[in-house]
Amino acid sequence: MPLLDTAMVVCDLDGTLLRSDASLSPFARDGLNRLIDEGMHLTVASARSVHAMRALLDGVRMRLPVIELNGALITEIGTGDHVVVRALESSAAFAALSVLDAHGAGPVLTTWDGRRDRVHFTTTTNAASEWFVAEKRAYGDPRLVLTEDLAAAVEHEEVVLVTGFVADAVADAVLAHLVADVGDVATVTSARHIYRTGWTEIQIQHADADKGQAVTDLLELTGMQSTKVLACGDHLNDLPMFAVAHETIVPANAHQAAIAAATTLVASNDDDGVVRWLLERAHLR
Repeated sequence: MPLLDTAMVVCDLDGTLLRSDASLSPFARDGLNRLIDEGMHLTVASARSVHAMRALLDGVRMRLPVIELNGALITEIGTGDHVVVRALESSAAFAALSVLDAHGAGPVLTTWDGRRDRVHFTTTTNAASEWFVAEKRAYGDPRLVLTEDLAAAVEHEEVVLVTGFVADAVADAVLAHLVADVGDVATVTSARHIYRTGWTEIQIQHADADKGQAVTDLLELTGMQSTKVLACGDHLNDLPMFAVAHETIVPANAHQAAIAAATTLVASNDDDGVVRWLLERAHLR
């Protein structure tokens, strides 16, 4: 079973392993456990946090550290201990907050103070940022903190992610404004919201916080530098890890740019296409 012992398999969550209702199917859960138990070096790389991963991957026997927040953090999923932290310069965080506030983006700060992760949000929200907070409340995310003065959080904690939500119609303009203000020291990305149509999620992070750099770091941390990488993803934020991978797998529902960059197209996320393909590739089906 060459895939099991000669590759690190890194999978995105939303749109890839998760179905369109943001759930991991029983089939996918059992399939991932079979792959891990048979020796596959498998982990996940997601824009989500380790706290969300624990809820979404409940029952999956993950062994490797996970890549969270698009590469800003590499974390032991069991303990929550960060082995890599890439935080924004405070000036970039302040500038990003200013732009997002000006456009009613309901900004949210994800921070680390050396002991505790926090997600700071305010009462000034929109439909998409309300969904963002409500989803975390639903799975009991311990990081949530109602903080009306986000600037104070920037002053006292390390900001690993600034998130804002704007209407699709103004997303390009807001993105351009952010790139002009902080693009020289930060990575600014945007994507149409999967679960709230009509809204675009914008994220601002450290310039080196991407899934590609994180995969490279993880290979070094685990002593697997010579190991081939098989990356599974569906969207633009997965392209950096596609760039460092030897094989790239995308489901049929993937963004056209991801499909164009992939070596293999499989069935959609709602059909558990990635897990089915991995099982077949590992000769477990």
